[in-house]
Amino acid sequence: MELSDYVRTLRRRWRLIVAVTLFAYAVTVLLTVLAPREYRSETQLFISTSGTNSLSELAQGGSFAQRQVTTYALLVTEPVVLAPVLEDLGLDETPGELASRVSARVVPDSVLIEIAVLDRVPAQARDIADAVGLNVTEAVQELERVDATSQSPVKATVVRPAALPTRPDSPDPLFNLALATLLGPLIGLGVALLRDILDTRVRVEADVRRVTSRPTIGAIPFDKDASTHPLLPEIEAFSPRAESFRALRTNLLYVNPDHQPKSLLVTSTVPGEGKTTTTANLALILAASGSSVCLVEGDLRRPKLLDYLGLENAAGLTDVLVKRAALEDVLQTVMPGLSALGCGPPPPNPAEMLGSDAMRTLLDELESQFDYVVIDTPPLVPVTDAALLSTITDGVLVVVGAGIVRRDQLDTALQSLDRIDATVLGIVLNRLPAKGQTAYYYSNDEYAAHRGQGARARAKEARSRARRNLSGVSLQELETGPEAAGRS
Repeated sequence: MELSDYVRTLRRRWRLIVAVTLFAYAVTVLLTVLAPREYRSETQLFISTSGTNSLSELAQGGSFAQRQVTTYALLVTEPVVLAPVLEDLGLDETPGELASRVSARVVPDSVLIEIAVLDRVPAQARDIADAVGLNVTEAVQELERVDATSQSPVKATVVRPAALPTRPDSPDPLFNLALATLLGPLIGLGVALLRDILDTRVRVEADVRRVTSRPTIGAIPFDKDASTHPLLPEIEAFSPRAESFRALRTNLLYVNPDHQPKSLLVTSTVPGEGKTTTTANLALILAASGSSVCLVEGDLRRPKLLDYLGLENAAGLTDVLVKRAALEDVLQTVMPGLSALGCGPPPPNPAEMLGSDAMRTLLDELESQFDYVVIDTPPLVPVTDAALLSTITDGVLVVVGAGIVRRDQLDTALQSLDRIDATVLGIVLNRLPAKGQTAYYYSNDEYAAHRGQGARARAKEARSRARRNLSGVSLQELETGPEAAGRS
């Protein structure tokens, strides 16, 4: 991942990072409150040698004590020291259990041993520390004695008795909160990066670039009302969604300037990405710009296009392919410049019909009559209909629903088109977020300009022109038809 990917993850997942940090704080506070208090008491021993009458003997004794002091520190947690402590204090535990709460360390470059004891009762921690220190002095005397009648050359002396602790040694609230402050954001960032790595759904254009080098020629923002009002209504003449379709229409002109595509196949990877609404709105925008457009329902399995347009689907494409009806008899007018050809009765073999010579002949006839032929087809992954039909069209637009399709699915769909040498004109990102760091947005300055006085005057004139052109059209068609002001 590049630095820009980390920044994008940080900006997109900042809520997750904050949530993990707050969770770390909450867990820290909870554990600090619930954790049992343990008090720490310490005592200190001094190791010395006796019987030194000269400087050389004194030096040798000091060196001997420094060598032995580490061994004496190890004795602190041994049963030879702890068993008498348990007996003297009447504690109901084993030497091993007590050893887990007793520690000893040698002060560097010295003959001092510091003994520490942890206990939930402050007075008991002090008593155990004193008892351990006393028993270490006795153990050293016994172990270093040459025989029963001689004196030990090594002596351990308590130089600092254990004191009564007034504050618990653990838990340490300040240390715990400081640790949560440091680790919380790091863990949150790690979780965010892991989620980004594991989340293979296509959400932004950068995700598309991970799969293919083909250009993204359209970016359609998500509209929560699209399910109930899939087509661009009149009131959205200058909305971000309408402008995104106008941008898509303009970008199509520059995809291949020398050979402008006339027949456009629109498909997607999986169901639910919004390909049908994208197809219909693209056709409406093309017609609103003054081009003659034929919108073809090429999804013979789950046709929805004519339902969106409010038209009948009694006869259509399948009737023309089997020569049961003439083309001019089944074409329906949506608005001036836009005609629609429904799918007709669903056939038992949709893929074979779409890949037939009759379909190729029909497409040639439509291209001779219209400036654009826009075909809605099934998704690429479940069925092969779109792939077969793409071999006889000028180009393919692949609609990618943000947050719906995974990168591996998109790669599989594009590979199926590559295997048959289909011409993929570009990717249309649909359902982009309207809010947040990855949101599609329309410039506020441009939007304000459109809402200015001049724009209102143009919209009023366009509505008057639309009413004259659509006289006699049903109310449903008028509500779902394109905004005439889009011609400007």
